[in-house]
Amino acid sequence: MHERQEKNAMFISFDAVSVSGITVEAMKIAKRLQACGFRSYLDLGYDIKIDKGNFNKPYQHEHDIYRDVFTLVRLDDITSIPDYHPAFLDYAHAALIGQKTPIDEQEKAALLHTIALTARQLADRLVAQWEALAVSHVVVENGTLPENIIYTKALYLAIEDYGRRYRLTRFVIWRDHDLMWNSEKKVLKYGPPPYSHAIKPIPSKYITYVTLNHDLKQKLEAWCNHDVHVEVKKNTYDFSDSHERTNVRKQMNIRDNDLLIARTTRIIPQKRLDRDIMLISRLNDLFIRNHNTRRAYLAIAGNEYENPSCYLQLAKLAQELNVLPYVKFVGMLPHVDMRSENDAFCIEDLYHSCDLVSFLTSYDYDSYGNPIGEAISCRRCYITTRYEYYHEVYGRHGFEAPVMPISELQDGPPNDEFIQEVYRFINNKEQMKRVAEKNYALGKRILSNNVMEFLNIS
Repeated sequence: MHERQEKNAMFISFDAVSVSGITVEAMKIAKRLQACGFRSYLDLGYDIKIDKGNFNKPYQHEHDIYRDVFTLVRLDDITSIPDYHPAFLDYAHAALIGQKTPIDEQEKAALLHTIALTARQLADRLVAQWEALAVSHVVVENGTLPENIIYTKALYLAIEDYGRRYRLTRFVIWRDHDLMWNSEKKVLKYGPPPYSHAIKPIPSKYITYVTLNHDLKQKLEAWCNHDVHVEVKKNTYDFSDSHERTNVRKQMNIRDNDLLIARTTRIIPQKRLDRDIMLISRLNDLFIRNHNTRRAYLAIAGNEYENPSCYLQLAKLAQELNVLPYVKFVGMLPHVDMRSENDAFCIEDLYHSCDLVSFLTSYDYDSYGNPIGEAISCRRCYITTRYEYYHEVYGRHGFEAPVMPISELQDGPPNDEFIQEVYRFINNKEQMKRVAEKNYALGKRILSNNVMEFLNIS
């Protein structure tokens, strides 16, 4: 048994944004830990992943988001480490990972030497922080994705040092939600395979490696020459059924009999929200053609400022298709657990108010698809594309939904057949009710496992 008797967990996210799917998943574990008497700390990764523009940015409203579950922390005065600053991190990434900056062998050797020195100093800081907080468990979210190889390297050093010092057993969950072969492939953000300078998971008696699906597990194990074993654990959802929810249709000027489709994803090109706008346009044409007074509305819950050009393109498309009044950009909504006093409503209220949840994402971007699991747990029907991992995560279990056929080569707008299928589906209330109940019962059985068992908590 390990010596650390304290109950303090450290979560480290490589996402570097205030709220993401990753922090939502981290929160689910932290809530379970809270029930076991744990205190949980979270580093949002602002000083890890620099392309989000949050490096060294102080936490402000973030404290309010996580106040009930996490104490937010980070490494103090990180810039006092020589060479740990955005310019160097950017250069290291461009030269070694993205391979956009050409360097000769001598420059490369010097760069790798500096990285090793910087990682060592960073590791010492991490160990000191964990000691000060009496950390007993560590959860690393998306640490393999080579956003910052210095930090990844430092984490491995710190884990080994800390584990040895306190004679710990497996005290780390290293969970990869996304990996190089399913993220930003088209733009080669992480360079070409075999990603030779990315830091591979190391065999360690302190670490349990986890991915979200079997394909990622197999590819990760193969990339590591089968030196490590990777577990598969699905994301989990709340099926407790005991929550009061608010109907927000009135706030959005949508009648009870109108169709409301919810889209709860980031507003970025890869999520393909253009498909939803085209769908809304076509559904309203069909309503008019069939002398039906119903209208279809789309509520988009995402941050319009994350990728302003994508947002403007979507607004322009809605205007061109004459559906601007039917497309509601409601801004980024918090999950109910992250709600503050200033939030008028949360994502769960939107699910409660809608008829359908959409996830018409591109073929090769998403490794899981949380909005589908959330729809199922909220007793709502969903529509989706047949993205790369849909079958493994949901389809093979028998979840029912209109599914738009796409592939790596055919990843365009919704076809007539799919639009007609959706139209028939939304006009058959009995069928929708049956499907929602069937999916809910199935989900309760399949989507309720957790990574908690790996934390070795008595």
